[in-house]
Amino acid sequence: MSVLQRPTGFISRFVLLCALLLSASAHLQAQTPLGPQPDLRLLIDISGSMKESDPDNLRGPALELIVRLLPDGARAGVWIFGEDVQQIVPHQVVDAQWRERALEAVARIDNSGQRTNIPAALAAATYDLGSMDPTYRTSVVLLTDGKVDLSASPMANATAARDLLANTAPELGATGIPVHTIALSEEADWTFLRALANSTAGLAEKARTAAQLTEIFVQSLEMVAPTARVPIVGNIFLIDDTVDEFTALVFLQEAGAEVTLTSPGGSVYSPEQRAEGVDWFESSQFALVTVTSPERGAWTLAAPEGARSRVSVISDLKLEVDPLPNSLPAGRVTELGIRLRDAEGVISQPELLQLFTLAVQVTGPDGYSESIDVSGRYPVPATGEYRVSVPAFERGGRYQVLVQLRGETLERELPLYVEVIAEEAAPAISTRPAEVPEQDLQRPAVTLIALLLLALAVAFWVYRRRRKRKMAIWQRRFDASRGGADDTVVSGLSATDPDSGGNEKAP
Repeated sequence: MSVLQRPTGFISRFVLLCALLLSASAHLQAQTPLGPQPDLRLLIDISGSMKESDPDNLRGPALELIVRLLPDGARAGVWIFGEDVQQIVPHQVVDAQWRERALEAVARIDNSGQRTNIPAALAAATYDLGSMDPTYRTSVVLLTDGKVDLSASPMANATAARDLLANTAPELGATGIPVHTIALSEEADWTFLRALANSTAGLAEKARTAAQLTEIFVQSLEMVAPTARVPIVGNIFLIDDTVDEFTALVFLQEAGAEVTLTSPGGSVYSPEQRAEGVDWFESSQFALVTVTSPERGAWTLAAPEGARSRVSVISDLKLEVDPLPNSLPAGRVTELGIRLRDAEGVISQPELLQLFTLAVQVTGPDGYSESIDVSGRYPVPATGEYRVSVPAFERGGRYQVLVQLRGETLERELPLYVEVIAEEAAPAISTRPAEVPEQDLQRPAVTLIALLLLALAVAFWVYRRRRKRKMAIWQRRFDASRGGADDTVVSGLSATDPDSGGNEKAP
């Protein structure tokens, strides 16, 4: 019998048993407090160049999607920036009132900015640096299509960018505040944005088209606030008795593509057929549907071929995973903390944990894949928390760490992402110089040529001045040897007379 065909009554008995056992053992074990809640701070570029980088203003729908996906209880704020910085969504706890204000603010995203003042934007978003609430885990997401541009002076812009990387970024990294950067144009200063992300243990993304922006935004949210999903097999996913609400997100390749949702009882839902407890939101890039108090059983999500889909859930039974560092050096071993939690706290009873199987699936560059059988490799922990060792990654690149939970009629997945930074290999012995990227050579080469031209000009000027001084000295010596231009010829001397043979003197 497949997991989609098993009776759902078991999970009801399990939840009841879980509650009874936890009640009975409450006096024996203190409950583990909830981990830090996410704190997301979004910085969105509204400079005039966005007219070309984002002609359809897809930043607006992408922000609206993030607003709808942010979990209640998180904190979030939104700033827009050009030459100046404005806060368009207050930095507050996410609730219904905050969402309403945030959705109204989407209309303020335009292309009215004159410059790209990234340092001022970062300063505004980290206004409380040094006094942040430790019960929240803060992250900054920076979207821009340009580079640091706060002045007409290239020297001032370069100085500001250098100061940000040398001082601000290390301070943010030391405080544990990653800055995830998104470049929305080939004109963006990718070298600077990547360095900013690396210095703060953040991730750098490049959206080669505005259409890719929504998916990158969602992945940024997953890094800040990992959310459990239910796996989709074909186009079917299972909703169990513990799920209070689920949200299906479908990324579309063509605008206007049809998406429908069919319940286990056969009811069909679509954007045109509204129903109580079913909320749809659509754009040209995606379709989002949230179902509250859903029917238990196998649901069907019909979407166009090639569409990418995911279903996240809000459930009484939570799969919790300690977040990995956003970036790691190659060769470093890391560790995952994995727990199951219900309304009473972390589940630690062995007889309950043995009802589930845990696994970790790691995928990465060049087809890398590794599976860790957590339930088979690790004994049931007395605290209820598995400490899973993740092997060191030797190759640089982006890795996905997918934590998988399976029960009798329950399935969960929780994705994490990590960027592995590999040091460049030492070059083999060779007489050929190492190749340097063109962008790394261009600026030093221009500077060197300018210095050489300046040195040649100075040398030529010094040479001309010395030559003039020597000519003046020679002229004075010559004039002195002549005794002056008006002196008479010395008497008693004459030119040689050719007839005298050169030996006679004048009379």
